[in-house]
Amino acid sequence: MKILGNYFAITALVLGAAACNNAPEATVESKEAEETVQPEVTTATYRVVENADSIHWVGFKTYSDDAHSGSILVKEGEFMVEGDQLVGGSFIIDMNSIQDHDIANEEYKQKLEGHLKSPDFFDVANHPTAKFEITGIEAVESAESGATHNISGNLEMRGNSRNVSIPAIVSMNDNSITVKTPEFVIDRTEWNVMYGSSNLGDIAQDKLIDNSIKLTVDIKAEKA
Repeated sequence: MKILGNYFAITALVLGAAACNNAPEATVESKEAEETVQPEVTTATYRVVENADSIHWVGFKTYSDDAHSGSILVKEGEFMVEGDQLVGGSFIIDMNSIQDHDIANEEYKQKLEGHLKSPDFFDVANHPTAKFEITGIEAVESAESGATHNISGNLEMRGNSRNVSIPAIVSMNDNSITVKTPEFVIDRTEWNVMYGSSNLGDIAQDKLIDNSIKLTVDIKAEKA
């Protein structure tokens, strides 16, 4: 009976811990990077407008409700258009611009930002930028997310490049183009960002940091 009681206690502990996990499952799978093909015909090029709130992120503890959120700057890039259709492009992400938005204490805020820039996470000293290069664009109609396109591209981060396909809302006029995404979730370990991951094995539950990172992108570019 004692063994049986211990079994139920352990089971309850595991289920209880799992129930506390507020991190979403990854919604975007990655695969090997693909060759980037430049469009043969373009009628206009749009230069990305630098914006400190271009990318919003949310990171989670695995077995608690604890989470942090912030932004990253997209520093430069361009989109190519043929007629009224987006046909290619790329943008550069300034990893040194990582900011936290939810911590009021300035000392703790700077400590977290410094840790995110360290070799534990994005190793900004050796990899100061990340990059997204479009490899494919498909028009879609998504009533749920409002997406107008699925955009595939190579996301290079921390020296690792993986191809992902993300939903996007693309809108344009004669002078500008905007590319926005609904929330999507990637698995950071696919880019070798491993700190605090359960993939590493024996780590205390209260130290586990979830593999999932929730992202939204909002980029505006103006006609060159």
